[in-house]
This record gives sequence, C-alpha cells and structure tokens, in this order.
Amino acid sequence: MVELVPENVSEKDLREEVNKRTSRAGYTTRYGECPYATKIQTSVAFGKAKLNLWPRDKKGKLID
Repeated sequence: MVELVPENVSEKDLREEVNKRTSRAGYTTRYGECPYATKIQTSVAFGKAKLNLWPRDKKGKLID
C-alpha cells in the first residue's frame, strides 16, 4: 500500500505522523527514539561481574 503525502503538509506534521506510525509498529517511541536501552553489557562465565579496576595507592596513583 502506497500513501502519497500532500504538498501542503508541514515538516513538523509529517514527522509527528511518522513517529506515531513507527511507535504503533514498535520501532520507536512517540518521540522517534529507540524504545530499547542501548547499554553495553558483558557476560561473565562464572561468579559475580566485577568492574575492571586498576589497583591504586592511597593517593590515587596506579600501582605497578
């Protein structure tokens, strides 16, 4: 199905309509943003996940 957009439609109205339709389809939010959080996550084979911290002394300098 092809829909034609009238020439007198403003850019703002067109953007709102696109956001409504993609939101209904589950692709974006009503504001055109991705609905899923995009965090970088790593999996750990076993045990608890730990931050990758470098050992430091009391003054905050790296320990070799």
